Amino acid sequence: MVNIKSKLKQLLSSELKKESFKSKMPVTKNRRVKSIALTVILLLGILFFIKVAPHAVSGESMKPTLQNNDHLFVSKHEAPKRYSLITFQPREKKNESYVKRVIGMPGDRIWLDQNTVYLNAQMAKKNPTPSNESELSGLDLPDGTLKIRVTWEVAAKLEGLSEIPNNQFFVLGDNRRHSTDSRELGLVDKNKIEGVVKFRYYPFNRLGLIE
Repeated sequence: MVNIKSKLKQLLSSELKKESFKSKMPVTKNRRVKSIALTVILLLGILFFIKVAPHAVSGESMKPTLQNNDHLFVSKHEAPKRYSLITFQPREKKNESYVKRVIGMPGDRIWLDQNTVYLNAQMAKKNPTPSNESELSGLDLPDGTLKIRVTWEVAAKLEGLSEIPNNQFFVLGDNRRHSTDSRELGLVDKNKIEGVVKFRYYPFNRLGLIE
């Protein structure tokens, strides 16, 4: 919590310095100062009532939703839902933290055709498995099915699964061409998830809730 407050003070100081160079009109400057101060007070109030953690975006994997150097608040005690943005720690990269979007939930139907993964949230477990799942093409996929190419290493880990196991999630970056996600990392364990992204607190001109 101390680190978060310190970061907010640094950001506030930086913004005030920028504004002082942009305008010499005291009334305009005072209004901007008050606006930024109220924003900081609001954020501190959120921190007081909700257990959150800070996260800084690095890279372009979540464009256009998130930009490089966006600073986020992450709710640590909220369960991920489909399409939630989450931050998590990759299995083999303990000192790193990624932010991605949840695409596949526990219980979703999953099947493989070599290194192509098919995900379907609408096919309940009780429904019979199509006899030709391994031969499905893009022309005859069941409604709602996503077709995703993964690495051969990930394909080997998913081999034999008929659904996403409990407490595991399939995640993708919004900028698919520049994202390291479940296509290379495999399913994300629940115990590796840090939380659900809720709020962008910097830069101030893009401050707001994250949907």
